[in-house]
Amino acid sequence: MFATMCMAITSAYADNHAQVPVYGGVNALACDYVEGKGIDDLLRVSEKWNGWASKNFSKIYTGNVLTPHYYDESAADVYWVGFSPSFADQGTTQSEWQTKGANMQEEFDSVMTCKSHSQFAWVQIRDESGDTDTGIVDFSACNMSPEATQEEMAAADSQMNEFLSKIESSVRIYRWYPLQGIADENQGIDYFQASWHESLEAKGANSDKFVINGGLQVRNALYGSLNDCSGGPSSTFVRVGGSE
Repeated sequence: MFATMCMAITSAYADNHAQVPVYGGVNALACDYVEGKGIDDLLRVSEKWNGWASKNFSKIYTGNVLTPHYYDESAADVYWVGFSPSFADQGTTQSEWQTKGANMQEEFDSVMTCKSHSQFAWVQIRDESGDTDTGIVDFSACNMSPEATQEEMAAADSQMNEFLSKIESSVRIYRWYPLQGIADENQGIDYFQASWHESLEAKGANSDKFVINGGLQVRNALYGSLNDCSGGPSSTFVRVGGSE
């Protein structure tokens, strides 16, 4: 999986020396609430953590709380998802958390217990508007066809981005490549595609624009021979801060 991620970042750009795409690190914790606790309690602790992170993290890290919206019985109560602009920054902030964050960790532990901690690499595919403080993110699990190349994927992405801009979609698209701590049932996945919308209303509007303007046919023409993606869960999200 690490090899797949490296190829995604470099292969399509090696021949023409174009700029390497924007990428970085993700850490994700799947957690269940302690009895009697809920989202309001977690957000109160997260507000404290925001102040702590701004003082104690020497590198960039952004924390988000994700609550399942469309999900199945395997979903956790809540997910903590943190973004770093590089693996170096990710490693630094995680080390600083281990050495300085014990008291803050106790506050999180009073609200939720976490059953997994996973690492991914994120790669930006489309982002014309930048991060929002709240919204909803849709995930799909994807595998590349054996004969597909990253050059072909990059070309398809470029054409799809043009189409999405033409129909004035606000969706932001990222791919998450699994690295460490991945569940057994996801070991064969090449990447997860994360489609971010600024609200449930925007998600609905973006979906209508896509369907009405022939997006399903465009997607099949561009990616039909390159990958196979299955629908996954959706979560509402709140950005809870961090360090800049």
